[in-house]
Amino acid sequence: MNTWKVILQFLLGIALVGMVGALVWALLPRPKTPPGWQIIRPPTDVMALTLYQQAIWSGGRDGVVRIDPASGSLLENVQADGKGFRFVTSLLATHDGALWIGHAGGASRFDGNTWSLLNTEGGLPSNHVLALAEGSAGELWVGTEAGLACCRAGVCATYKKQDGLASDTVSVLYLDSKGILWAGNGYSSGGGLSAWDGETWRIYSTSDRLVHPVVNAILEDRQGNLWFATGFASRGAATRFDGTNWSSITRADGLAGDKVRSLFQDASGALWFGSEYDGVARYDGHTWLTLNINNGLSGLEVKAMLQTPDGDLWLGTENGITRISALALPNLGGGPP
Repeated sequence: MNTWKVILQFLLGIALVGMVGALVWALLPRPKTPPGWQIIRPPTDVMALTLYQQAIWSGGRDGVVRIDPASGSLLENVQADGKGFRFVTSLLATHDGALWIGHAGGASRFDGNTWSLLNTEGGLPSNHVLALAEGSAGELWVGTEAGLACCRAGVCATYKKQDGLASDTVSVLYLDSKGILWAGNGYSSGGGLSAWDGETWRIYSTSDRLVHPVVNAILEDRQGNLWFATGFASRGAATRFDGTNWSSITRADGLAGDKVRSLFQDASGALWFGSEYDGVARYDGHTWLTLNINNGLSGLEVKAMLQTPDGDLWLGTENGITRISALALPNLGGGPP
């Protein structure tokens, strides 16, 4: 009985600390939202953003929602055949007019009217989907925690470490302008980066001057340079590969934080580097600017970025979406670092 009493007191203590912490957090002063900015909640956790059928689709830990791009208001909590989604990692609008959703139960396809599900029964190595990409011939690439699948006409071929991948886990997929498919692992601490030229896999590592083996995002800029967002815990950097040479930038060079979580290039050509703990940094080719919760950002971990045709920038974080209007973007200023 004494043991249960101690356990009960311990649990009550934890609950009390949590309540006090929540109260303190609620009473803390918040920075005012800058003019032209909008904080959108729900959703809360945002891991993926895409534009489909004239709506913003947001996916994350708690599922998928549709948002009105004009007002920022919630349109729908998306369900497939009456069921929601768990742990959504990726959203992909394909050239055939469909939308794919990668989640903990597989990859769901929406053609605008009906839903279908691709999972292990259809050839995936795991139902835990972490990344999606469309190949140059329209094939669907699906990264999972237990391998990579390439699906054509309902048939999926599977690739694993034994087939040439750097890691069985693939959480990042990117098709570059040369038709090379890049597969990265940002899901486990071992990391891994591989490139598929249509015939063979090539592995890249820290011996190739990739600054960190854990790859969280990949982007090709307008000059044809490939950028790799890398890092685990508080270590990492953004690594650039021009096809021959590798170079990296860190927090000392202007990043918001050394672990880089996401990458984006906006319509003006500026590069955005989302961090795990410290907001986002923008580099316009001349100067660096950091945005975080002290100057209006909704959260510290910037996981997804999107720019709509009207020029508005959408930044998905662990604590909602920050929308910066096209009119406000040119006037972004400093504020506390």
